[in-house]
Amino acid sequence: MAKKSDTFGFEDLEKAFKRIEGKYKSKGDAFLMSMAKVAATRTKSKTPLGKTKKLKGTWRTKKPKTYGKARVARMQSGNRYAHLVERGHEVVHGGSTRASNGRKLNALGRKVRGVSVGGRTQGAHMISEAMNDIEATFGKSAEKLLDELTREVQL
Repeated sequence: MAKKSDTFGFEDLEKAFKRIEGKYKSKGDAFLMSMAKVAATRTKSKTPLGKTKKLKGTWRTKKPKTYGKARVARMQSGNRYAHLVERGHEVVHGGSTRASNGRKLNALGRKVRGVSVGGRTQGAHMISEAMNDIEATFGKSAEKLLDELTREVQL
């Protein structure tokens, strides 16, 4: 059986951890939202204008949400073709390159249907470049937040 002197300080440590946990949720969410806003701003600045000039203004941030054990703040575009600009796509004229059952048509099938593929556009990679820019500052900022939380709660 453990004596009172053997567990000296563990109750205080447990209370301190509870205080950190209580403060972490609000400060962690604020930190995630600020990083998501930075990501959206950088992505917006790297987004090409294109013909319609509408994609640049569609980047939005979403409030932090729990997925499994991870807390995530999302950045997304309200535009339906943002992924095509990010990764690139085939330039198709005259119809679809897929059959009605979803399989991809071969060259003969495309020719019979009058579909021509005029090459491939290069992706802009605006999201991946913005995330690479933020990656270095994210770790430093997270350490700073953790130091701040542990400094506020005196042991």
